[in-house]
Amino acid sequence: MGVNLPKDTTLAGFTLTEVKHALRSYARTGEAQNFFEIESFAPSRLEAAALYEELVERKLIDPDGRSRENYLTEAGLAIAGGKTRRSSLAAAQKVLDELIGRVERMNERDNPLNVVDRVWLFGSVMRGQETVGDIDLAIETAHNPAFPDDASRRERLRELVDSAPDHLPYFRKLGWHEEKGIFGERRHPLLAGAHLGSDELLRLGVPCRLIFDRFRGGRVDDEVLLRHPDSSGRSNEMPAPRELPDLTPVPSIASSMNARWMSAYRPDGRVSPHRLSSARPTVPGPGCFVLTDETTFYSDKWRPRSFEAGGLDGVARVLLKYQDWFDDGGREAAALVLHREIRDLDTEIEFRITLSDFERPRRLKPALDRPFLQLCGLVAMTMCGDIHRQTMRLQERKMEKPIAIEINTEALPDKLREAAPVWIEQILNELAPRATEGDEGGESKVAEPAE
Repeated sequence: MGVNLPKDTTLAGFTLTEVKHALRSYARTGEAQNFFEIESFAPSRLEAAALYEELVERKLIDPDGRSRENYLTEAGLAIAGGKTRRSSLAAAQKVLDELIGRVERMNERDNPLNVVDRVWLFGSVMRGQETVGDIDLAIETAHNPAFPDDASRRERLRELVDSAPDHLPYFRKLGWHEEKGIFGERRHPLLAGAHLGSDELLRLGVPCRLIFDRFRGGRVDDEVLLRHPDSSGRSNEMPAPRELPDLTPVPSIASSMNARWMSAYRPDGRVSPHRLSSARPTVPGPGCFVLTDETTFYSDKWRPRSFEAGGLDGVARVLLKYQDWFDDGGREAAALVLHREIRDLDTEIEFRITLSDFERPRRLKPALDRPFLQLCGLVAMTMCGDIHRQTMRLQERKMEKPIAIEINTEALPDKLREAAPVWIEQILNELAPRATEGDEGGESKVAEPAE
């Protein structure tokens, strides 16, 4: 009896079916690091990060949750348990008829340990709605009178367990034959709302109809009751029915994304190229780090002075570092601080990028070398995430607005000042061509370096 998820609504460019799978994936561990690496709902870490930011902003997930269910808010749980498919009443009725047929055969021929006494129908199928999300059933079972004592029941249980598939855990084998007899070899998606036992129906206290009664010969067509005969009404322990949260597009622009998504929130800030980019997998590549005040150093690698100074939140200010894992002496290492500001102007969305605090260890001089190229790649990838998120916001609001990017390099050493915007733009064009060439959400352009 969950909420229905509309097909024509998106969130950060994802359908609600994909959002549902993403929320369920996040609820399994509550860790962003795992979330960013799951390939089932997002083709890359960039898209996964954009969705993650949106889920946090819309309060659908709770990164500070302490249990599997608490990782999702009530709004998040509503979508995670929502129904994404609607079937015709005729299709649902056919599935229901097949289930009742299996119940009859199981009771009569399969010599089950438990027989089905009654089947109660409630929800949208009982109400005869034109389309339904699933079939809500309460299936009441009882001991099979063919096994009147404990000894005979234990013997039959042993037979059923021995004949269950070997790959199943023991406790799954206990109920495998019963579930197969009722739901078939594979449970139909429409039977997601069918449950063994009537506890939920009793606590819900909703209208229901008896459609199968073993004591009266099987199928019956009783009148609708206000509630189950053994129900005293809706239980105070039952939570209120979940409702679909407000999914109206957010009217404001998105803030800068947390740059730590590039490292999949690894504690040491180390970036793995896996799922980062397929266009240019070597830049940024191994040896790149995204450092914030939350970063934990696990080795005696070089620590830039900017890291020790702090104030790195990963959003407005983040420290980007390159140092090859085998370069213990820091001969090919460099770091710089990336400042980001996004402003929503009348005619465009402005990205103001400032690069500062360039450092190399051992008083090495600045150079247009591999470490600096990797730092430019880190800047470009961070911008890709911001561009992607702004584009999705614009598309959902059905707006067209160009994204202008201004890169300020005044604080860089003279040797790097002019090269940085050129290298960043080149990498950005390779990593996110749609973002820089323009699409439905608007066109992006990189401004000349600030004087």
